[in-house]
Amino acid sequence: MDPVILEDLRKTFGLEIPEAQTVDGGWLNRKWKARTNRGDFLIKQFSRKRFGDRQLRQIEEALVRQRIAGEAGVPCPTILFAPDGRPMRFLCDSAGTVYMVMTFCEGHIETPETVTEIQMRNLGNACGKIHRTFSQLTNAGTKGYPIDSARIPAELKENHTARRNDPAPSVKYRAAVAAQKPILNALSADFFERLPKGIAHEDFSPDNILFDDRGVTAVLDFDRSCYSFRYHDIGRALMSLAWDSRSGTLDFPKIRAFIDGYAAHMPLKVNDLPDILRITWCIEAPWWIRPEFFAECSPKVERFRDEILWLTEHWDELDTIFSNR
Repeated sequence: MDPVILEDLRKTFGLEIPEAQTVDGGWLNRKWKARTNRGDFLIKQFSRKRFGDRQLRQIEEALVRQRIAGEAGVPCPTILFAPDGRPMRFLCDSAGTVYMVMTFCEGHIETPETVTEIQMRNLGNACGKIHRTFSQLTNAGTKGYPIDSARIPAELKENHTARRNDPAPSVKYRAAVAAQKPILNALSADFFERLPKGIAHEDFSPDNILFDDRGVTAVLDFDRSCYSFRYHDIGRALMSLAWDSRSGTLDFPKIRAFIDGYAAHMPLKVNDLPDILRITWCIEAPWWIRPEFFAECSPKVERFRDEILWLTEHWDELDTIFSNR
């Protein structure tokens, strides 16, 4: 760990760190699990190549929301706030070092094959509690606010046009892009206008959720939380943990368990699921339907891509799939 950070940890937080281990994950950021005189903590250094000053201020706002969520009973790491009341330390060194400290949470990541209905119910409970807590905050000034529902269909079509004209050699990529056209032609501002909006986690994927046998031990990485479509958090969790990529089917008992947990805090019904999966497609299709992801890519990216391809194929069937469930 950078000696500058070690010294600031000692002066600012009174943390003596005899041992620190590098933790994988986080594009360009650096993380360490640190054994200290006050227990185990996670130290996260933010990349100055990735984040400018404005982005770092937005992350600070998100970390304040994480503290609020934790105080409301959401299982998440506890952030150490410095004496100046800020959750991030901006050091006056030549590198412009920025870092934060939070408690290290134990737990493991689950997969669609291993996650249980008990864990899914607890995950729905955590998600609902996050949304209920954030619904009580002021939206004005939050990143992403307000949403221009009338503009979204045009933006999606513009993105699609650019991809359709991409001279990518992959036949599968070109077919995937072509399959999106009927969906985009049918999308209207009314669809986006009717969906629930509010401050959401916006990175509610298995990599950011730790479990034990009883349920969720921690929801991680609130850095991207912003004003958005709340259904996206739900759709991302369900596609990640209740869609079987081998059979191309949804696990309805796990989905219902998630709904039961979520509905303890916020309204949610099975009839909402078609819209939930469709808004997830609208947000993520431009992320995962890209030429480079139809060549050799990581298993994680391949799954995200295949989820979007499945939603594209079954777009018109979603209402039928969830009827009478």
